[in-house]
Amino acid sequence: MLKKILAFFFEQFTGPLILDEATLAPQIFPELKRRIDIERRRRLETNSPISLDIWVTGSNQTLLQKEVRESLAGRANYFSLNTLSLHECENHFAQPVTLRTLFLRGGWPELHASPDLNPVQYLNDFISTFIEKDIVAAAGIEKKAAFSKTLQLTAARVGQLINYSDIAKTVGVDTTTVQAWISLLDQNGIVHILQPYHTNLNQRLIKTPKIYLEDTGLAVRLQGWSEFEPLLLSPYFGHLLENLVLAEISRFFINRGLQSEIYFIRSKEQVEVDFLVQLSNQRWIAIEVKTTPMDLTPGQLSLLDSLKLNIVEKWIVSFTGSVNFANARLVLCNQLFQHLEKIF
Repeated sequence: MLKKILAFFFEQFTGPLILDEATLAPQIFPELKRRIDIERRRRLETNSPISLDIWVTGSNQTLLQKEVRESLAGRANYFSLNTLSLHECENHFAQPVTLRTLFLRGGWPELHASPDLNPVQYLNDFISTFIEKDIVAAAGIEKKAAFSKTLQLTAARVGQLINYSDIAKTVGVDTTTVQAWISLLDQNGIVHILQPYHTNLNQRLIKTPKIYLEDTGLAVRLQGWSEFEPLLLSPYFGHLLENLVLAEISRFFINRGLQSEIYFIRSKEQVEVDFLVQLSNQRWIAIEVKTTPMDLTPGQLSLLDSLKLNIVEKWIVSFTGSVNFANARLVLCNQLFQHLEKIF
């Protein structure tokens, strides 16, 4: 009976069909599989164009990927939707996009479309419902308080090397559990684990990844900030600006359906360049993020030279400034998309 109902449901639509939060009705996936297979046979027999246009969306990637892997393996294309980039906010909303706006509201469309909304309450609700309830329930996590604490400690370490054992010791669980939880947050688009660039030929480079959040506004909220001025003067500001730049670069590629190849480099002597971005044809951009624009140091330049990569541009990225340097180009945060388009 259920199969007939589902078949009747799909037969009512001839144009594009969007199934939002599809994991709430897992029974649809076998029917989707059946219809896709029928469509494939029809195309082979008649050489006619594709008639199915079905979009399956869901915020809970843990459940969605499970259903898609089991029912739609080889039958689906994947697209990632993040919160809005700075570029998108500036081009689609009437209100000016300031650093204050980005840090407190992040890229959440509703917070930009409705400026009267309280971003603190909005993001608190998101954390308590989606992250601390939906993700926890989908993954079967029993130690909910420890998971929430891990999330907060992860946000507090934005822009830093991941020390799983340190977080585990603070939370009171084993290191493997913390690794699994952070991987779960990565899978659900909450955190961004940035891998280091290294080669076997350069033993000077460290191999520990760094942690960021996919949305800077969420990172700010999880750190407990509700006002911009004290945050601006805090030691966390520089790392959060890095987070903003990473999110912007990542969205440039993801919004084009491309895999973003972004790394950082850091030597055992603690010389570091924030981001190393791979372009097509083995070209690279080296990016250093600064709260106040300044030149790349000789140590950073020496580290880049030791990589033997085709680094076609060196950028200093900041939110303000107007001076270019002899060894790097100054790029403002709100110009990242334009500069990437020119060189891409």
